[in-house]
Amino acid sequence: MLFESEAELEAYIRRLIAEHISSKNKEIYALNNKKAVDILICRGGSKPALFFLEVKYHQKSHGRLGFGSRGGGGFQPEIVSKKPAYFESNLRWVIASESHADVGILFVPSETIRKYVSGGKIGQKFNNIQKRIFSEVSGLSEKEFITELQSWLINT
Repeated sequence: MLFESEAELEAYIRRLIAEHISSKNKEIYALNNKKAVDILICRGGSKPALFFLEVKYHQKSHGRLGFGSRGGGGFQPEIVSKKPAYFESNLRWVIASESHADVGILFVPSETIRKYVSGGKIGQKFNNIQKRIFSEVSGLSEKEFITELQSWLINT
């Protein structure tokens, strides 16, 4: 799948949530505002929970697939390195690439991200996800992604 930017990929994911998940289950919805993560999803009902999506889109012009901020700081590197239990189950990464559009969308936990961190660890630098993730992790079609996302949101 090809997108113009990470913002466009994020808008696409939000639209899929609204059209294919929230429309069928009003208790599951994405908040519009964001601070710590790209997409925050609320689940109400008898098992209320919060879910977090980190959206990453690799563009050829950027050269790298980075996460966090300069100097190794930010929410994302800390979650990946410290492995808080709640985020291990309630945070997923949605990753796509301009260079690997035929792969589809990757929908992975932080455990998978840890396997592909450049240099093998989070450090005091720009943290990157190795691009080999696109050749080693199976991507999903739009339909498969919706199914996986919905299953995760309902069953976690």
